[in-house]
Amino acid sequence: MNVQVKRAAAAITVGGLVTGGLLVAGGVAGAMPSDKLCGASDVEVTVTPDPSHSTGHEAYVLTYTAASPTTNCKLQGAPTALSFVDDGHLIDDVAVVPDATAANAAPVNLREGRPAVSRIVQASAEAPNPHTPTTITFDLPTGPGGVPVVANWPAGEPLKGATVQVTAVSAVTP
Repeated sequence: MNVQVKRAAAAITVGGLVTGGLLVAGGVAGAMPSDKLCGASDVEVTVTPDPSHSTGHEAYVLTYTAASPTTNCKLQGAPTALSFVDDGHLIDDVAVVPDATAANAAPVNLREGRPAVSRIVQASAEAPNPHTPTTITFDLPTGPGGVPVVANWPAGEPLKGATVQVTAVSAVTP
C-alpha cells in the first residue's frame, strides 16, 4: 500500500469510529430515563394534610414516589382529571382548576429517593362538602397513559368549597 492509500484507510477508520461513537452516545442520550414520561405503574402517591399553608387556605400534599428502585421518569405540570370519591361514589359538585403557573412548570425527574410533590389547595373558610372523600383519582400531568392514579384521601379530612386548585409537580428539596 502506498502512503496515500494508508492515510485514506486510517481516516476512514477514525471517521467510522467517531461516527459510531456519536451514534451510540446519541442513542444513550435519546433514551435517557428522564425523557420517559411517568405512567401510573411508575409512581406511588400518598395524600397528607399540609401543615404549612398560607392564611385562609388549607392544602393536601400529593407525594409522588418511585414505585421501584429502577423507576426513573419525568413528571411535568399539574395532575389532570382529578376526581374525589366517597366510598365508590363520585363527588361531582367540586370543580378542580390547575394553578396558573402549572403550564410553565419545569420537569421533575422521579427516581428512588427523589420524590416529588404537588398540592390540592382549598379555602379554609368554605363550608365542608357533605361528602368526605375516601380516595382520589387523577391522570398524571404527563398524560393519562390509559390508567389513572388512585390514592387514599386522609381519613376524615373534609373537602371544602365548590372549587379547589391543584398545583404543578415540583421536586422535593432536601
